[in-house]
Amino acid sequence: MNNLNELNIKKRIQESFINTNKTFVKKEDSEESDEIFTDLQKSLFSYINNYNDIIYSNSDNSKMNEIRSIYTLHALNHVFKTRDKILKNSEKIKHLQEKGEDIPDIRDQGFTRPKVLIVLPYRNSALDVMDLMIKMSGSKQIENKKRLYNEFKLPSDEDNDMSDKPDDFKKIFRGNIDDCFRVGIKFTRKTMRFFADFYQSDIIVASPLGLRMIIGAEGEKKRDYDFLSSIELLIIDQCQDLLMQNWDHLLHVLNHMHLIPKATHDTDFSRIKNWYLDSKAKYLCQNLIFTEYLTPELNSLFNTYCKNISGKIKIRHQHYGTINDVIIPVQQTYHRVATKSIKHSDDDRFNFFIYKVLPNIQKSVILQMHTAIYVPSYFDFIRIRNYMDENDYSYHVLSEYTEPADISRARSDFYHGRVRYILMTERFHYFRRYRIRGIQNIVFYGLPDHANFFSEMLNNLSPPKGEEGSDVSCTILYTKYDRLKLERVVGFNRVQKLCNSMKSDTFMFA
Repeated sequence: MNNLNELNIKKRIQESFINTNKTFVKKEDSEESDEIFTDLQKSLFSYINNYNDIIYSNSDNSKMNEIRSIYTLHALNHVFKTRDKILKNSEKIKHLQEKGEDIPDIRDQGFTRPKVLIVLPYRNSALDVMDLMIKMSGSKQIENKKRLYNEFKLPSDEDNDMSDKPDDFKKIFRGNIDDCFRVGIKFTRKTMRFFADFYQSDIIVASPLGLRMIIGAEGEKKRDYDFLSSIELLIIDQCQDLLMQNWDHLLHVLNHMHLIPKATHDTDFSRIKNWYLDSKAKYLCQNLIFTEYLTPELNSLFNTYCKNISGKIKIRHQHYGTINDVIIPVQQTYHRVATKSIKHSDDDRFNFFIYKVLPNIQKSVILQMHTAIYVPSYFDFIRIRNYMDENDYSYHVLSEYTEPADISRARSDFYHGRVRYILMTERFHYFRRYRIRGIQNIVFYGLPDHANFFSEMLNNLSPPKGEEGSDVSCTILYTKYDRLKLERVVGFNRVQKLCNSMKSDTFMFA
């Protein structure tokens, strides 16, 4: 693994990669050590370089840059190998034409030039990846570099104060967090150019929203998605953050990849690879997906869109449970909601909540005050909000769409007991990460996708003054279809019992 020549890495990027990757390689005791990959990079690159489809589900903040370094190397290497082959064949064709000899059938191109698509959620992470490209590319001249930093960095005086936020929040939301961007990157022998026209670009770095703005919707006059027709390497990073955005944007992009173009775009059809002409491009495209955890949405994406003939690999992480990070004594009651199918699970959960959970809260003088209801899905949130409105509950809402002034009023009214309930979404917690003071009882209508949010919320519970922590409580609703979420919270060993037990549908931890 330490010989880049044996791995078919282009010489242009070998030295620059070694120098760039030194940051991540652990220093060995021996001065003669020639390691150039970390252990994680070694294990991943053996599959990446073999052009397998991969979904890696342990890409947390501590490993993010280490993984980006290795997939950036692969992306650049793929582009340079492809371009060198095309240039070599072009020289061969020119030489044969000059000699008047027959030209053999050479198939080395796609319908359009872009070969690599990298999808990221925010400008800050996109800039990190493009910085790595600059360092690794070996290009002597970088065009539009100043514009890149002007558009993707924030002036220092605009940086938000995040001193009271958790480390993962600081990592995600540092700098520019705009989620609408797209950049075409073109390479020549000595030059790397940012903001190139898509049809002259080799790599496209974009967000799902940025691409959807160009792709448009059916029926719109100005639509363009031909530049996605010949993508050979798709990289989707920070999927856990893309899930907190509009997931439909990403699916919309994937549905418009590898389609036959509507225009020619100066294509030399005599050199187009046969599988493009036969609409088989999706079977020759490598997909690399990096996420902190698996969800049903990601499993569906992997099963539906990853069709690589080289095979695909799912790398799962065994979770030990963020329940172990809860530091205050709190009684946790887990209710397994009986449901016959995933189609009816939403209705069954809602009925269980309004007929069993809410009535029990209303009966208790203690529980009906200072109770937070945590709802992962915005659709469920709307449903519960409408129900509470119809039944005149005393409550405030905190969602990703709540205005700052309304957030301040809701937090104050809840803390001082002027309202009994606070109804909040997971996306609100993800984007704001406020500490809601005064929560004595919390109901998880569903477990959060981000398992660390569970322990964060429980560690923020506030027992009544002068009383012990056991006077706070936590109620969790789940179905058998929530197994992935449940495993991240209670751990691999406990999830078996909570999902498979035939003796009871209620479980308690303290």
